[in-house]
Amino acid sequence: MRIKAVNTTGIIFVLLISLGLTPLGGEEPAPDNQPTEQSAPEAAETAEQEQPPEGQESSGSVWSLLVKGGYTMIGLLLISTIIAAFALERYFFFRRNKLYTKGYYDRIRAALDSGGLDALAKEIQDDDLFLSRILRDGLRRRSHGRQDVEKAIETSATVEIGKLERGLNLLSNLGNLAPLLGFFGTVVGMRTSFLQFVEKAAPTARDLAVGVEEALITTATGLFIAMPTYLIYNLFIYNIDSVSIELEKCTAAVLTAVEDEKG
Repeated sequence: MRIKAVNTTGIIFVLLISLGLTPLGGEEPAPDNQPTEQSAPEAAETAEQEQPPEGQESSGSVWSLLVKGGYTMIGLLLISTIIAAFALERYFFFRRNKLYTKGYYDRIRAALDSGGLDALAKEIQDDDLFLSRILRDGLRRRSHGRQDVEKAIETSATVEIGKLERGLNLLSNLGNLAPLLGFFGTVVGMRTSFLQFVEKAAPTARDLAVGVEEALITTATGLFIAMPTYLIYNLFIYNIDSVSIELEKCTAAVLTAVEDEKG
């Protein structure tokens, strides 16, 4: 049985090679057709036809795409402008608040180990970091015990983190709206193509291509806006999550030190 299988496989292999080589061996040489030379007037006329009309814009220019995308592109352009402006505003706001977390907990831990809450208060006294401002609010209540310190830190953190999160839902919603508006432009473009059948008995491919191009441009533009918006939004969320985790670690260390001081 094994020998038979091997022979069958070999036969099939030979047949496949034969079928693959048959067209190569049976091809007839292509006729050597020399292109006919055009007369000077005909060549000039052909060159003139191939050149685009004067003033015609390149099909790949930004303005050309905006025009071919139809009125939907106005909405997409407005959305992209708002997203860009808001993303820049949030970026500079985050920078002003100094959301630095690398090595911050180690710094707090070292201050507590060296001199307790007094050393920590001195360490972050003139510090303008986001986390230091929140911890200072808690240390001001250290004489009232653990619960007051914890409540002061939570209140300050809620306010400060709320400022960081302000408007991020708008950024996310605009990012989700952009592809939906692009798909709306797709419907409008396809309707433009189908209307050609109403206006003309037999529309040409060029007639139909106008609506199809509008549909493709708006869809691509909507997706092009949504993808970077999604990344930017998640970068902001990542920074907020990072600072929140670091704050929880530092808060736990401070509360433990408060208990030890009272005990």
